[in-house]
Amino acid sequence: MQPLHQMINRRVQTITKAELMEQARKFQVSLTEKQADQFIDWLARHEVDLFSETKRTELFQAAERILGKREAAALEKMLRPYMHFLKL
Repeated sequence: MQPLHQMINRRVQTITKAELMEQARKFQVSLTEKQADQFIDWLARHEVDLFSETKRTELFQAAERILGKREAAALEKMLRPYMHFLKL
């Protein structure tokens, strides 16, 4: 994996609750503290690789299960502008 990919994946994997809650507010997504805790816990226990379609799908499925369909769709929407980078 390229160093830049590692850095980006690590940043996603180590997001703090405060940062996640802020991003949720920024994108007008309803997110409870419990959901944030559960999602951060999932991120910490799983390999995150935004550059792998399989791992990205796994991430979105976990988000849907933990956060809900609307919130998972918002996560995908947040990443959509960067998709051309993720297909490197």
